[in-house]
Amino acid sequence: MPSSGYEHEDDPSSVEPLIDKTETDALIPSERKQYVAVTTAVIVIITVALFLWTSRDKIEYGSSDIACRQPAVRREWRALGSLERLEYLQAVKCLSSIPSTLCNGTLHDEFAYIHRKIGDYSHEAAPFLPWHRYFIHIYEETLKQRCKYKGTLPYWDWTRDWADLSQSPVWDATEGFGGNGNADTPAAVGDGRCVQNGPFAGLQVQYYGEDWHPHCLSRGFLVGELQDHFGAQRLNSSAMAAVLDEADYYSFLLKLEDGPHSAIPINVRGDFSTFTAPNDPIFFLHHGQVDRLWWKWQNENFKTRALAYDGPSRHNSSVPAQLTDLIEMVGLAPSVPVGSVMTTTNPLLCYKYQ
Repeated sequence: MPSSGYEHEDDPSSVEPLIDKTETDALIPSERKQYVAVTTAVIVIITVALFLWTSRDKIEYGSSDIACRQPAVRREWRALGSLERLEYLQAVKCLSSIPSTLCNGTLHDEFAYIHRKIGDYSHEAAPFLPWHRYFIHIYEETLKQRCKYKGTLPYWDWTRDWADLSQSPVWDATEGFGGNGNADTPAAVGDGRCVQNGPFAGLQVQYYGEDWHPHCLSRGFLVGELQDHFGAQRLNSSAMAAVLDEADYYSFLLKLEDGPHSAIPINVRGDFSTFTAPNDPIFFLHHGQVDRLWWKWQNENFKTRALAYDGPSRHNSSVPAQLTDLIEMVGLAPSVPVGSVMTTTNPLLCYKYQ
């Protein structure tokens, strides 16, 4: 079990396995072609710039981001107006109404499918932060291109809710993601039960762990001493200061991943407890916050940390990571070099946090 908090739940009796990469290569939908073409062009530009940049005797930081003149601003969920929250939720729901050509499900299911199929290689390894930075960017672009979303991806600053995560406004039934699973219903997956209220009550998702396993979106919030131990103690101000005080990239990554990052799936449970965690739409706000903390850490000493990148290239690998390593997305979007997402104000991403 990886200590990141995600757990594998394998069921050899499953009747429908995840489809192979060879199948996905031929299944990129026509609607995605424009994004693929634009992204590929940007990748070429960034790769050339990265080569030139890292080949110089002296690095001049900020020059590679000149094409990003007006970065979009990602805001905390509570900073959105009522209408903005409802528009975001409507766009997220829209994804579950559009069939996927990558997996047996919808566009919503694609993200859980890809995160499980390939994303687990990044956990407890150097790619963890850049892989998820690119992954949630793809999600944001999918909301815009397929569901006409006009805003930016919000984030959930769970440090504001450290004392009791279950009381956060993100769980609001009207202007949030709905709350806990229904205790009066049978257990579903991951010690959770079917979400009983909010816009995603009754949402049917298709994958759990490594298996095709249709079920209701499920949560099972921890309470009492367990919530305090696995939530509050990992998210309070002292714990967060210890994370941000780490001086080198890989030490920062591990302390962030194994501490506050893991606190959320451990506390929410249900679908969040395994590598198909993107089944729960709150996943993307959670990783928006993880990305924001990396962005914040980088900007504390940008010249030193903008391209700070070390550690193993994959989970359980002895090969050291490099900025030229590719971030793999197996058909969801083009693979890109790590160096192309190391800063958020580059031509490919072009955003910042409020």
